Formats: sequence, C-alpha cells, structure tokens
Amino acid sequence: MTSDDDEGGESIALMSFRCGLLWLFAVTVCVSAMSDILVDTIDGFAQSYGISEVFTSIVIIPYFSNIAEQVSAVIFAYKNEMDLCIGITVGSSIQVALFVMPGCVLIGWVVDRAMSMYLKGFETCCLVLAVLCVAAVLQGGTTNWLVGTFFMGVYFMIAAGFWYHELEDLSRDAETLVHSNSTNDGG
Repeated sequence: MTSDDDEGGESIALMSFRCGLLWLFAVTVCVSAMSDILVDTIDGFAQSYGISEVFTSIVIIPYFSNIAEQVSAVIFAYKNEMDLCIGITVGSSIQVALFVMPGCVLIGWVVDRAMSMYLKGFETCCLVLAVLCVAAVLQGGTTNWLVGTFFMGVYFMIAAGFWYHELEDLSRDAETLVHSNSTNDGG
C-alpha cells in the first residue's frame, strides 16, 4: 500500500512487501478454513431447511460468496464506470469457466476422484442461455435499467428451475452412472 504526499507527489509505502505477502497468506488460510467449514455444513443446512443440495450449491452459496464483488460492481455502476463494472462481473465468470472448473477436474484426476464437467440438459441450457444473454448485452454497447431487470429475471428463472430440479446424488459422478446404466441395459 502506498500513500501520496501532497507536496512532492512521492509514494510512501505504508506496508512492506514482506508484510503484504504475510497478510495475503494469513487471509488466504483463513478464507480456506472458512470455505471448508461452509462445505461441511451444506448437507445439514439443506436438510434442515428442506432445500436440495443442488439449489444450495448452485444458487445460495455463489450468491453469498460473491457479495463483495457484487457490491463493488454496483458501486462502480453508480459512479458510471461501466467498463470497470463489466470487467469485474464478466472477468470473474471467465475466470471460473476457464480456470476453476478445469482445475477442479484436473485436481480430481490427480486425487483419483471423478469430477467431470458432464452437464445434463437443463444445466447445459442454463449455461447457453446465460452466455447468449451476456453476449447480446455486450454487443449492444449500452445498458439501462431494463437490461438490469432482464438479467435479474433470467437469474430468477434459472434459480426457480434449480429449485424444482430433480435431486441428484452429488457424491457420485453422473457420467459414471450414465456409463454403468448403458452397460447394464446393453448386456
């Protein structure tokens, strides 16, 4: 962190590089511990409130885990800094799609846990719908309140779809189940 002097415009370091790295490591460890606690309590939360694990892990947890990002996007949109607002929101989605999901598959492969990116029809349709909506708005180049209402409507439709979505056994790999069922039917 730096602070600018009023007279000379020089930057004075408020924290050393080593101290910054130490704080970054400490915060990362704390966030990792809290994430483990959150993942361990999903089953109990879903059962006590009568909510499916799928809805909890696709709608509730991402909403609350990205609250700081959402607040930042709203603040920058209020200040009419739309490039930064779009960079925050779309950049995060691209990061998840291009790094987190394939990274989870590779880590699952290393630890011998089947974690494929196998999506059923409903999940695929939701993904395609979201990508097409964002692409259509980005191609237009301008937004207004109606676009925000449109995105909120799409979000609520997808959330409602996952609320009524069939329950899945998240402890087993869906692709393995499909292959075992097709093997049993054919033989």
